[in-house]
Amino acid sequence: MKISDRFQMALRNLVRRKSRTVLTVLSVVIGASSIILMIAFALGINQQQKDMVESFGGLTSITILTENNGGSTKVDQASISRLQSIDGVKVVVPFKSFYSEIKIEGEDDYSLDSQIQVMPDDVIDKLIGDMFSSGSKMNRTDDNKIILGSEVKPMKMIHEGGGYSGEPVEDFDYRGHKYFIRLGWQDESDDGVNFGNENQENGEEKKPTYADIPVEIAGTLNSKSFVMGWSSVINESLYKKLQKEDKKLESPQLNQNFAPDGKPVEVKNDGEILYDNLNVVVEDVEKLEDVENAIRKAGFQTQSSAGSAEEIKKTSMIVTLILGGIGSVAFVVSAIGIINTMLMSIYERQKEIGVMKVIGASINDIRSMFLIESGFIGFFGGIVGLVISLLIGSVINKLAQGSGIFMGGESKILLIPIWLALVGVGFSSMVGVLAGYIPARRATKLSAIEALRAN
Repeated sequence: MKISDRFQMALRNLVRRKSRTVLTVLSVVIGASSIILMIAFALGINQQQKDMVESFGGLTSITILTENNGGSTKVDQASISRLQSIDGVKVVVPFKSFYSEIKIEGEDDYSLDSQIQVMPDDVIDKLIGDMFSSGSKMNRTDDNKIILGSEVKPMKMIHEGGGYSGEPVEDFDYRGHKYFIRLGWQDESDDGVNFGNENQENGEEKKPTYADIPVEIAGTLNSKSFVMGWSSVINESLYKKLQKEDKKLESPQLNQNFAPDGKPVEVKNDGEILYDNLNVVVEDVEKLEDVENAIRKAGFQTQSSAGSAEEIKKTSMIVTLILGGIGSVAFVVSAIGIINTMLMSIYERQKEIGVMKVIGASINDIRSMFLIESGFIGFFGGIVGLVISLLIGSVINKLAQGSGIFMGGESKILLIPIWLALVGVGFSSMVGVLAGYIPARRATKLSAIEALRAN
């Protein structure tokens, strides 16, 4: 008997008993959708943990403790070169950061709150295409462009009692607005027109309390970049422009330290940007711990997410096993249903089996025919279960994103990658075949004479 004949007979027998087939497939659908959704939920939890760590520095990022943040490392070319020479280091990122509002022109109640990082031009050049969710990096000579971090979102400021709170804005049209960086603070009593007038009390020229510098958004980064999610990036040209405007303010906020009495002291740098932070990005998250140990051996003090990465792996494994185990219970029930259906089918088709044996069908022909039938039940149940899982996942993810419970707008509670879809359907088919083995074996052991005598 040809294999094509066995498939045709298996399909014909399933169609002939529609009600029984549908009910059995339904039990497999429940089992398949249960295990797919359970594992998808575990994957979603794992991804949420990764996104959270990525937004605060990343699973592939190591912070070098410099003189600016409690360490002893001086940020200079010698330190950068030593770090870059360590095996497994992808890029060394020196940066200087400050906090500033990115305001939206004509929308006083809206802003993009962000920590702004100025980086060397050669480091910005390493922000490549797949690190952007939109746009691209700026040129070295651009002194009016900024790159937004993956977690920098527009916020609408709402008055609550005596203060303000921010509410995220969904589906914001970035291209339809103009932006500016605000340095300093806005004096509500100042109309922004009288800067430069004489101060009547001390006879000195009155300086402005803030300055607005127009900028354009060059692009928006995603989680693949080596920039912290809550930070935005500017180049050296724009930072020098900001420094020039900052010096005109009543209380400058850039490039200064503070004396013991609390008064600002300007740092003389002859136009050179003094970077005070260092991050090291490794090539692979699996190498994070090894690279960090090598960096420490080289004499640097570090902080990283190595512990978080290992904890995420352990948590993910435990959660996946637990939820997968719960989902597999439904599969056991569906397997019992397949066994019962196939046993009933063999009992009803004893004469058919007897005739097949008499006309020369081999034991292998009979066994494979019943295994194909049970495999089809598992396969069809897996396909329908996958479709139902995708629909349920889509609805739940949209509801969750609309509720604003995520750190990032692209995160999902239920994550169903291609491999999970294939495994789900494949596992359902395998369960069907395995469940059909006992009935198929029983069919092969029937005596041809006794089968022909059956009613």
